[in-house]
Amino acid sequence: MRLNHLELSRYGRFTDRNIELPLAAHDFHMIVGPNEAGKSTLRQAFSDLLFGFPIRTTLDFLHPKSELRLQAIIEHAGGRLDFQRVKGNKNTLRAPDGTPLPDTVLDAYLGTATGDFFDKMFGLDHPRLVRGGNDMLKAQDDVGQVLFQAAAGVASLGKVYEALQAEASLLWSPKKSKERLWYMAQAELDGANAALKDVTVRAREWTEAHGRVRDLEQAMTEGRERQQQLLAQRVRLERIRRLAPAVAVLGEHERSLQRLGTVIQLPVDAADVLASAEIELARAEQRKSTHSAHAARLVAVLRDISIDEKVLLLGADIEALDTLRHRYATHEQNIQRYEGECASLWKDAVEAALELGWPAAESMDPAAMHAWLPPLPVRRRIEQLLRDLGGLRQALQVANRAVQSRESEIAAWRARLNQLPVIDVPVELRAALDRATALGEPQAALDKAAVAVDRAQMDLDKALAALGTWFHDVPRLISLQLPSSQALARLLAQRQELSSDVKAARSRLAELSEAVGQRELALRQYLQMHHPVTVDDVLQAREHRDGMWRSLRNGAVSLESGAPAFEETMVRADSLADARLDNAQEAAALQSLQHLCEQERQKQDYAGQLCRSVEASLMEFDDAWRDTCRRLGVPGMALDTMPEWSAQKDKALGALQQLALTRQEHESVLAVQRGVLHALHKAMNAAGLPISTTDTLTVSCLRTHEYINAGEAARVRRAALADQLTEAQPILAALQQAGRVAAGDMEQWTLEWTAALAEAGLAGERVAAEVQAALGLMETIADKLKLIRQRRVEQMDVMRSELQGFQNMAARLLQALDLDPAGVEPGQASRDLMTRLYTTRQAQEQKTVLRRELQDVQAQLQQADEAILSASARLRPLFERAGVVNKDELRQAIAQSDRHRALSETVTKGQAELWTIGDGCTRTQIQDEVESVDHAQLIAQLDVLNADIDSGTIEQTRLAVELADATRRLDAIAGTDAAAKAESQRQEALARMADVTERYIKVFTAARLLRWSIDRYREQKQGPMLARAGTMFSSLTLGSFERLAVDFDREPMVLEGLRRDGVRVGIGGMSDGTRDQLYLALRLAALELHLQQAPALPFIADDLFINYDDARAEAGLRALADLSRSTQVIFLSHHDHLLPTARKVFGDGMNLVLL
Repeated sequence: MRLNHLELSRYGRFTDRNIELPLAAHDFHMIVGPNEAGKSTLRQAFSDLLFGFPIRTTLDFLHPKSELRLQAIIEHAGGRLDFQRVKGNKNTLRAPDGTPLPDTVLDAYLGTATGDFFDKMFGLDHPRLVRGGNDMLKAQDDVGQVLFQAAAGVASLGKVYEALQAEASLLWSPKKSKERLWYMAQAELDGANAALKDVTVRAREWTEAHGRVRDLEQAMTEGRERQQQLLAQRVRLERIRRLAPAVAVLGEHERSLQRLGTVIQLPVDAADVLASAEIELARAEQRKSTHSAHAARLVAVLRDISIDEKVLLLGADIEALDTLRHRYATHEQNIQRYEGECASLWKDAVEAALELGWPAAESMDPAAMHAWLPPLPVRRRIEQLLRDLGGLRQALQVANRAVQSRESEIAAWRARLNQLPVIDVPVELRAALDRATALGEPQAALDKAAVAVDRAQMDLDKALAALGTWFHDVPRLISLQLPSSQALARLLAQRQELSSDVKAARSRLAELSEAVGQRELALRQYLQMHHPVTVDDVLQAREHRDGMWRSLRNGAVSLESGAPAFEETMVRADSLADARLDNAQEAAALQSLQHLCEQERQKQDYAGQLCRSVEASLMEFDDAWRDTCRRLGVPGMALDTMPEWSAQKDKALGALQQLALTRQEHESVLAVQRGVLHALHKAMNAAGLPISTTDTLTVSCLRTHEYINAGEAARVRRAALADQLTEAQPILAALQQAGRVAAGDMEQWTLEWTAALAEAGLAGERVAAEVQAALGLMETIADKLKLIRQRRVEQMDVMRSELQGFQNMAARLLQALDLDPAGVEPGQASRDLMTRLYTTRQAQEQKTVLRRELQDVQAQLQQADEAILSASARLRPLFERAGVVNKDELRQAIAQSDRHRALSETVTKGQAELWTIGDGCTRTQIQDEVESVDHAQLIAQLDVLNADIDSGTIEQTRLAVELADATRRLDAIAGTDAAAKAESQRQEALARMADVTERYIKVFTAARLLRWSIDRYREQKQGPMLARAGTMFSSLTLGSFERLAVDFDREPMVLEGLRRDGVRVGIGGMSDGTRDQLYLALRLAALELHLQQAPALPFIADDLFINYDDARAEAGLRALADLSRSTQVIFLSHHDHLLPTARKVFGDGMNLVLL
């Protein structure tokens, strides 16, 4: 799959940005931009386009999340898809017109690739390049891990493996440790088993404990009863001491209440009602006095105010008269001004009439002068004729010039048509030229074929030189049959397995030898410490004893001489037997140590045999490989060298085949060009063209092209001229007809012009300018007369009429007010009437305000009366209930009622309080208890009771402690949950052990599977991948390293770089930049292997050559050029200094995109 076009419609800082990625021989595209130009945004856009936007994105700083959109055109295997990707929860794939597409539409283009896989396998930037180099440094002792990490793009694989190993060790290991979870659970299980054994039931102990508990419970019950009696006595005395004062106070209040006798009960707020009523009466009487005086003053003022009712009735007319006075104030001045304007206008009209030659103009009036003017339709007809004159003259001139111009063009076209040659190009010449043109650039094709031959020869020489001393000649190289890559991989895996077996056997032998030494040391130390008696020692002593006895019984030794020795041997044998019986455990331990030591020796012997066997197998394998190399004709070649040499051999054979193909193609191109040149010369000769034997195919094509082009140009020109002549004849006839029509229009205008002048009184030969000037003077006279009529009729007459109406209105108003209008100026009359109206209205407003104020005062007087009545009504119920008639008697009755009510409430409250704090006793019971006690001895009695209660409490506490201890002991031997708890702890420990075991199996299996995956990948991919990566690494380092090699003698195997002088350099010995280049070579080699088995996707490279010099940067670009033959490569960078290097590698036709 490849991208043809990418549009960043709404994405990050981009808006409607288009990026074209056309297909080329090297599908390489370089995108260059300064910092913050959007290079990182563009790199993220490729992933978001193909696999969707993440839920959270930081690229919405310019466009909202809902508007983020990418559009692209992709193609794969002949298919093509134009689609959009938008940000959303569903239907994120859409057609260009916005129609939703199914989510599976990209499956045919992406295969099974995911976003994470695409980022790791087809994406590489500088930080990841550096991180990959550092991770290779950490995993330098494991070639499988290095290859797996580089191929899969997975960093820090060693950390994952180490974490799994560490977790497995923390869970369980053969070596016991308190820090391992399995052994911790086992310790808990042992503790639970021990606790379960301790929980047993014994009958005698249970009977004694049960009896002790029963006795203590009985004693506790008796003591509790005594304590309750003492507490009851203390509660009674405390109640008497507490309630005695309250009983005395309550009695005093009851006696006071009885002394008051019968009292009339008045309301609780009677005193407040009396006080507020007295205050309200005082305030109401004060307000009444004040408002009465104010009302009298207002009545006197209203009586003195007089109003002219006639003036008020005519107020609207007076105001209208005043309005007209202001409106007509300037009429007299305007009439005088308009008189002057009319005189000036009449003077201008007379002067215009004199210019027209009217002799009696000065003696005319406006009406007579208006009669002398020609009618308006006549004047307008003359103006229209003047406007038509210019158009008619121009039309006539244009028609005459067009006829002359067209006649001249027709004559010129006929002359040129007669001068053009007639050339007929043969069909054979055209066909020969087409065959020659189809070859393109002949010389360039020859040069390209020659360059291809030279390049193929150079590649062959380089490939043959790389074969080293094992290359003799090409025929032997072609006939050389080497094992296949699969067979070599199997042989490498077999030798690696044998080497691993040898190392494992040697390691096992060393471990067992050390174990045997430890067992023998333990046996010696045990013998030195315990000196145990063995079975052999007892049997030997008994054998010696029996021998002495046989000597004495046979008479071989006399009784006198042999008896002491026999007794000594008998005592020794018996003592050894007794000692062995007494120390049977030590003897058994010694025997166990001896058996263990013997078992370790047997294991050591077996391990030695196995080690010698696998070493022999490895030597046999190496001998067989050397025989194979001699048989193949490559003696002395190492097995790890064979895959790379085989690949180099295939490369050399491929270069040899490519050389043959390029030579054949060069000869084919040369033969085709010669045949085409011969056919072209033959056709040129037939057409009469000059031919030279030294002309190349390019020169001949140029001459033929010129000949054919000249013929085509002449033919096209003749046809064009003929078409122009044909089209020009009708046009010339039409132009001539248009000229005749224009001349007729001009004659008709002349007749109408003469008649119109005669009708306007302008007879005689007059030019258009004179007539136009006369018309202008007539228009001036007409305008002046019209303005004079407008001033007199529409303005001056109207103003005089309005002034007369104003004077009549003023006279009527004066008469209505009984005033004489004679000799009074209308304007002054209007001003006097307005003054009188204003004074009358002020008096009326003052009277209205005073009346309103008087109404308010009267209302307040009424409110004061109502307040007095209300206060008296509020006191009336109190007077009636108390049976009094004045306020002083009422005040005394209220005081006596309040005193009676307060005493009643106090007595009631005291009785309720006695009930509340009297412990449920009645008033009579409390009174009897208080009277039955000598209050002088009350405190002493309480002290005695408290002492008895304290001693009883101490005794109860002691009994409770003893009872709790006895109960605990009883529960410990019977009736407790100790056994259940112990069993629960035991089951919990077993469950933890099961969980630890299950987790250990998972973690240990995961670690083994990861190790197996790494080893399997190494076995399958190591040969081809290392060969390709070694070639790339050599190119990237400019030959500083020849290839990559694997050290099979180390465990695990180590990846190293081999210099030309044979020196091996490990990953740890390489510089940072060289490690980066090694990681790049491994990644590109792994990607090439992946592309052989899976669909291609675009490879995104981001600033990989930051730390490269120019030469190594060029080598890196050439590596990407090789990759671009297999898949699309998009290279992002902000270093524009790489552009010349890139053009050097890819040519000037490289696709460059500037951000």
